[in-house]
Amino acid sequence: MKGDIQPRAWEMRADFSWPKPDRRNEFLRAKVNGKGGLDLFPNQGSGVLTSTAWADGLVDNPPGQVIGAGDTVRFISFSELLN
Repeated sequence: MKGDIQPRAWEMRADFSWPKPDRRNEFLRAKVNGKGGLDLFPNQGSGVLTSTAWADGLVDNPPGQVIGAGDTVRFISFSELLN
């Protein structure tokens, strides 16, 4: 759609593995850790609201994309979604 606004995202290091990706785009709840990387909430189930309260933002993972520890991922901070 013309005029869509995309939230700003950062390329960040994954300090986690995501070995079984979905065939659809996934938004994984993640938190920035003290080492400048991202940690993943252990339970990414859609009904787990505590993961959203715990997280700093979302890893935007393309369909079928495996993530290994040390890989660079696209991170969207929740603060960007509020603007």
